[in-house]
Amino acid sequence: MPEFNILEKAGLPQVKKRTRGAVITNDDKKIAEKLDFSFYDGDKSKGYGGYYYDGRWKIVAEVIKERYDLNKSSKVLIDRCHKGFLVFDLMELIPGILVYGVHPSEYPINHAMDGYGRWALLSEPENKSPIKAENEAKQKIIPYLIKCYSNNLPFKDNFFDTVISIENACAYHEKECRKVIKEIIRVSKNNGENCYIQNDSWRNKHEEKKLREWTFLCKTFLNIGEWKKLFVEEKYNGDWGFTIIQ
Repeated sequence: MPEFNILEKAGLPQVKKRTRGAVITNDDKKIAEKLDFSFYDGDKSKGYGGYYYDGRWKIVAEVIKERYDLNKSSKVLIDRCHKGFLVFDLMELIPGILVYGVHPSEYPINHAMDGYGRWALLSEPENKSPIKAENEAKQKIIPYLIKCYSNNLPFKDNFFDTVISIENACAYHEKECRKVIKEIIRVSKNNGENCYIQNDSWRNKHEEKKLREWTFLCKTFLNIGEWKKLFVEEKYNGDWGFTIIQ
C-alpha cells in the first residue's frame, strides 16, 4: 500500500499554499456542498471560480495508464469525476478502454467537458469549430457519467481493474467515508490493489488548522498516520496520497 502522488507530473503538488484572504465560513461550506454553479463556476471565494478543461488531466491519464498498466480491455472508474475531464482523456489516450465517472451532483455532469472547445481552438485550430469539438467530446462521455453517491456504487463486485478517487472519500463523514473505501474495494479487482485514493490531510497542527479553515468539502479530518490506520482497518491494499494545505 504505497504512498504516491498521482497529480505530481501535472503540476499539482501534494502541499498547496492558499492565498485566499478570508477563512471559509459554515455558510460557504453549505453552499459548496450543493456542488452546483456556485461551487464550480461562481465566485472564486465560493469554490473553483470556473472549472474548465485546460488539458492538464491528459498528463494524469498518462500516469494512470503507466502505473496501472491499462489497455483497451481495462475497466476504470473515476470517483467524483467532476466534469469528466479525466474520463475523456483516458478514453482518448487508450481507444477502446471502458471508463465510467460518478458524481453526486447533476451540475458537473450536465456541464461535462466545459471549456474543451476553447482548448481545442487554441491547441488544434485546424481540426474543427470549438462548438462542434466540445459537443462531440461531451457526447462521447455523457453515457458513462453517473449521478450517485460513492458509498453506494451501482456496479457489480470486482468489475473494475482500477478505481481513481481524488479528494472524495474525505468529503464524507467518517462512517460514510469508510463505506466509500469499502465500495472502492468491492467494485475493484484484487481488493483495490490497483486503485488510488487521495484525501485531505496534515502532518502538524499548523497544517491541520489551515485545512479546517480553508476546506470547503472535507468532513473526515485525519492526519496521515490516522489515514494509514483507517486503510489497514478497511483492508485497502491500493495506492494512497494526500493533499495538504499550508
